[in-house]
Amino acid sequence: MNRLNRIIYCIIDNVRSDHLFNFIEKGLLPNIKKLMENGIYSKNCITDFPPITYPTQVSLITGTYTGDYRKENCHGVPLMNWMGRDVAPPFLRDYAARNLQIYKLNKDLGNRCKTILEMVGDGKTASIAQFVNRGSSYFFPERKTKLAMYYLTLYYSRNIKKMMARADTGLVKKLIDTYKKPIKYVKDPEPPIASLLWFMTPDILLHIFGSDSQIYKLNILHIDKVIGILVEDLDKMGYLDDTAIAITADHGNYKAERYGTIHDFFKVNKLTHYHPRRNLRGNMNLAKYDGIGFFNFKGKTNPDLGNSWPHPSVKELENYGPKKINLLESLFKIDGSHLMYFRDEKNTVNRGVIHLKKKIIKSNKIKSGTIEYSGIGNDYKTKYIMENDTCDIFGYLNDESASKLLDNKFHTIQEWLSATYHLDYPIYPDLIPRHFKNPRSADIILSNDGSVVYNLKNGKRGNKNIYNHDMGIRECMNVPLVIGGSLDIPHKQIPYCKITDIVPTLLKMLGKTPHKSVIGQTLI
Repeated sequence: MNRLNRIIYCIIDNVRSDHLFNFIEKGLLPNIKKLMENGIYSKNCITDFPPITYPTQVSLITGTYTGDYRKENCHGVPLMNWMGRDVAPPFLRDYAARNLQIYKLNKDLGNRCKTILEMVGDGKTASIAQFVNRGSSYFFPERKTKLAMYYLTLYYSRNIKKMMARADTGLVKKLIDTYKKPIKYVKDPEPPIASLLWFMTPDILLHIFGSDSQIYKLNILHIDKVIGILVEDLDKMGYLDDTAIAITADHGNYKAERYGTIHDFFKVNKLTHYHPRRNLRGNMNLAKYDGIGFFNFKGKTNPDLGNSWPHPSVKELENYGPKKINLLESLFKIDGSHLMYFRDEKNTVNRGVIHLKKKIIKSNKIKSGTIEYSGIGNDYKTKYIMENDTCDIFGYLNDESASKLLDNKFHTIQEWLSATYHLDYPIYPDLIPRHFKNPRSADIILSNDGSVVYNLKNGKRGNKNIYNHDMGIRECMNVPLVIGGSLDIPHKQIPYCKITDIVPTLLKMLGKTPHKSVIGQTLI
């Protein structure tokens, strides 16, 4: 294909692939459909683990996954909420849009990866409402106070339907304005070579009303409408012929059966929440628990490390706290608990083991397995091992493609993708070890069966909404991908891909070379 001059990268927050393409097939999204029919699209684009706004958007924009950002080429953002344990006392990070810590995202990425804005090199760039924007020449909202007011107005508006529509329209008009008046925004006579655009409104509506609600569906239809306005204005200005427009999502969603509480579990077992201002003596931190819980536990302090919260060993987890409880068994008593993941203390950046456990509901027994990883960068491979044929943690054994990789051999991410993209827990044998390599990740990850959500952030209760997106089921892990615009873009359907493939694909269209940290591969 001919080289293009511009890209526009749109992330629609919280949209399932099956929902979006179902709307397209019904003729409800005519503008996205036109981009799809004249470009590249995939109904099976697999997102990152865990399927939470950040780190998925970080992976979308850098083309790589998290890991040990100090030693390997990857990014340093494991979660929306995480505990910084490399300082004493530890700090708690929260990237919620209404929280101004979101501005720390670009620093938290680390210096061993680059955003797509940095990778395009020469030329000005713009970021509209997207906070993973290192390398942007122009960013909206321009001030932190403006961001806070913008988000609070959206979230607490009495006429939420009207405000969401205004927000999406305003973001697209702002992007169009950077094309009409580039001197004003990017200090250059030419429009931005690369632009990011984040539609956050579906996520707000999903958590409150759910994906089956009329207001959520109408919001998706309105986003299609404003995308149509964008395409039309680009065409009028003469830029559509050499511009690629990518549309995707960061994660899908699901509906739990009920809202639950677990504070009695902590009280009975004398597990107290750490807080850097209120309770420095706490012995645990539950960074986040909606459908998946990310538990930090205080290991034995090593004065040589200068760290008051080292990661505990497996033996410590088996005999923890004042009551000396076995966390690897006791946590399964939490209502809905289903799967558990935790790292081995002997792990290094090059080689290690992730322990897996699964509670069998009928027998109430706990089965075990492991994932081994070896290498970094392009040499990184993983091996999924079951104790026996009854210990299939991810349910791969009954699938013809996935079962072939249960051969006690190491496999690449592309092999796992091709064999598991159509299942629940796709690419998990590859993605989970990457997550645990990050020293900012939790000690134990506890996933429930989707029956209950807890909505806890850093130990504090949130709302009682039952709509969420953090589980490993296909509904959460599979997102849509459409790349259209210029007629020079190839017309093809991609049977399956991963979100880290989008960056190298867009860079290929611009004739640019990806940074060495990029894991994805071009779809052209």
